[in-house]
Amino acid sequence: MLRRLISLGTIASLILSAYALAPKAVEIAEILGFRNDPARVLLYRLSGLDKPAYEREIAEALKREDPELARSLADLARDQGIGIDGATLDRITAAGQFSITRSTRQLLAGAVTGEADSPTAFAGALAADLTVVGDVRDLTQQALAYPEQDNLTVALAATGVILTGATALTVGTSTAGKVGVSAIKAARKMKRLSKGLERQLVRLASDAIDARILRTMSRELGNWNFRAAADSTRRLIKPRVVDEIAETGGALSHVFNKQGYRGTLQVLEIADDTADIRKLGRVSDSLGTRFRGALQLKRGGRLTLRIAEIAFAFLWWISAMVGWLV
Repeated sequence: MLRRLISLGTIASLILSAYALAPKAVEIAEILGFRNDPARVLLYRLSGLDKPAYEREIAEALKREDPELARSLADLARDQGIGIDGATLDRITAAGQFSITRSTRQLLAGAVTGEADSPTAFAGALAADLTVVGDVRDLTQQALAYPEQDNLTVALAATGVILTGATALTVGTSTAGKVGVSAIKAARKMKRLSKGLERQLVRLASDAIDARILRTMSRELGNWNFRAAADSTRRLIKPRVVDEIAETGGALSHVFNKQGYRGTLQVLEIADDTADIRKLGRVSDSLGTRFRGALQLKRGGRLTLRIAEIAFAFLWWISAMVGWLV
């Protein structure tokens, strides 16, 4: 009789264990299935956030005059089953209203200085770059600063000049790379590049610049010989590096087309290298309007799950099962 009671108790414990621990087992199985899918990993990491966390980030985005980010956060919250109140949604809509005075001021500032702290200012900076004015301005500044020039700015501006010529010859097919290169240049000026990405690009640029040609350009510009300086630009940087920068610019342009200028800046702030830029481009495709909000809440988390993280979840499940049985 006692043996039968023990057997029944064991069976009951197993049933209760299975009922209580099945959700965790399902979660572990899902993790194993998507651990290398950056978009799903990102959503998994954000799944535990509550409504106050979203409300704080939305309020902060509105304070920074970034209604697109606020809208992205609201879309992400809705997707996670968290409702944002109507008053907040109305504030997001109102914040997105167009201001012609502010926009005109930002457009002119971007075109003249190349500083781009808003989408409109970036439009001005991009317009200057697409007509080669912005790149020539930056190249001239750096050539005249020789030998204290900033090699990354030189490489980006020289690539921009070369891509502008390619765009003209190919009826615009190089414009995509140009947009991305301009975004990198603007982010660098505002100190918005991640440390890892900046180190990679600086290292790439340092190996690419022909110092003799830059010195010649400095002398030509000092003598107001602009045509000769322009001809020197095409020999200033190694073709291989032009291709690498243009490829990265193309990947960034893909993000820009989906997420706008501020979304592109977010990518440049968190990407550790150029491979991350391409990876985040795929995440942008997957998440759509939720992308910017997800990056904002990510707070430095990895885009893939380490084996150790999966092992920890598995061990938690095993220890919990043992606890139930004991």
